[in-house]
Amino acid sequence: MTSTPIVHPTKQLGREIDALLDDTSVCFRRITFVSAFVALRTILRLREKLLAHAQQGCRLRFVVGIDLGGTSRDVLEELLRWKICDVFVIHNALENVTFHPKVYLFERAESATLFVGSNNLTDGGLYTNYEASVRHDFVLPHDDKPFDEIVTPLCAFLDPVPDGRTIRQLDRDLIDILAERGELINEREARSKRDVHRLHRDSSIPDNPFKAVAVPLPPNVSVRRKKRQPSTVLDTNDKTAKQLRKTGRLVWEKILSPSDALVKKDGTHPVGALRLTQAKFKEPGGKVIDQTTYFRRLFDAFGWEADGSQHVMQEHTFVPMRVFVKGADHGVIIFEISHNPTREAGQGNFTTVLRWGRGFSPVIQKSGLSGATFSLYEISEPGVPFMIEIR
Repeated sequence: MTSTPIVHPTKQLGREIDALLDDTSVCFRRITFVSAFVALRTILRLREKLLAHAQQGCRLRFVVGIDLGGTSRDVLEELLRWKICDVFVIHNALENVTFHPKVYLFERAESATLFVGSNNLTDGGLYTNYEASVRHDFVLPHDDKPFDEIVTPLCAFLDPVPDGRTIRQLDRDLIDILAERGELINEREARSKRDVHRLHRDSSIPDNPFKAVAVPLPPNVSVRRKKRQPSTVLDTNDKTAKQLRKTGRLVWEKILSPSDALVKKDGTHPVGALRLTQAKFKEPGGKVIDQTTYFRRLFDAFGWEADGSQHVMQEHTFVPMRVFVKGADHGVIIFEISHNPTREAGQGNFTTVLRWGRGFSPVIQKSGLSGATFSLYEISEPGVPFMIEIR
C-alpha cells in the first residue's frame, strides 16, 4: 500500500479522479462517491465517464448529504435519472447535526484507490479550494489486510443500509417530500447562497487585507461532456410528446435550416449547434421576442456561468430536456446552452445557441431534419422543465 497527500491548489483531487476514469483499460468493480455537498456542475463534468464505466459492469454509487443547502434538488433530480446508479441520502433531523464526510473509492479486481479528505464533490472541493486529502493505493490481494483495516470502518458510508431513520435510498417520493418541506433548494438558490457574502458587501467595511491569487481552474464541462453521451441510461416517464404538448407551453419554434440540422457541405464542418434566432416567434400578448435577451432569461433558473473559453463575455448553462425526433423518444438529454452577447454585433441576429453535443449530433445528422419544425415546450415534469419536439 502507498499513501500520498494531495494538497490543493498545488495538486488537484479532480485531476486525480479524471485520470482514473480516463483509463479505459481499467475495469472497475465499484466506484463510490461519499460527499456532504454535491454540485450539479461537477457531476455533469463526471457524468459521461461514470456512466460509461457503469455500462461496463461497474457498480456506481453516490452517498450524499442535504444539510446546509450543500446539495440542490437539481443534483438529486439528475442522479435519479441515472438508471444504473444507486443513490443514498443521509440526514439526521436533529438540529446542529451535519452529514459531513468526503470519501471516494475506486475498486478493481487487482487494485483499489481510496481518497479521504476535506474535498466535497464540488468544483471548489475537487479543483479550486484549499483542500487536503490522502490517496491510498492498494495492490490486491497483497494489500488485503491494510485495505480491510482502512475501508471496513468506512462501510457505514460506503455501503449504507436504509434504516428508515437517517438513511434513505433516493426515489421520486423522497425528492418531492423534501422539496415540499423546504429542505431542498434549487441550483440557482444554492449558487446564490454560496455567493451571498460577495453580493451583499457593506461598502463601509475596510479593504480586504488578503489578496486574490489565481489558482488552476477546473476543466471545461462542455469539453468533457462531448466525449460520450449514453442517453439511453437516463430514466424517463412514459408520457408521449402529444401528452406533454397538451399540458405544456410553447416557448419557441423554428424551421430548421440545413446548418441547424447539421447538413454537411463539401469542404465544411457542421456548426454543431442550433442557433436560437428570433424566427418571428411571439411572446404571450403578441410581441415578437427579442432573441438577444429572450433565451438568456428563459434559461436563467439554471445559473449562467463563464464557460472558460477565449470569449470573455461568453457564458453557458446546462438544461435537461425531454427529446422527441420524428416520433422517436430519445429520453432526457442535458444540453449545453451557450450565450454570447457579442454574437449579435448590432445586427439583431442571435446571441444564444443550443449545442447538440457529440453524443446526439449523429441522431440529428441521420434524421434528415432540414426543413423540419423544431418546437420547444416548457413542461411541468419533475426535474425536466423543457421538451424538444422535432417533426
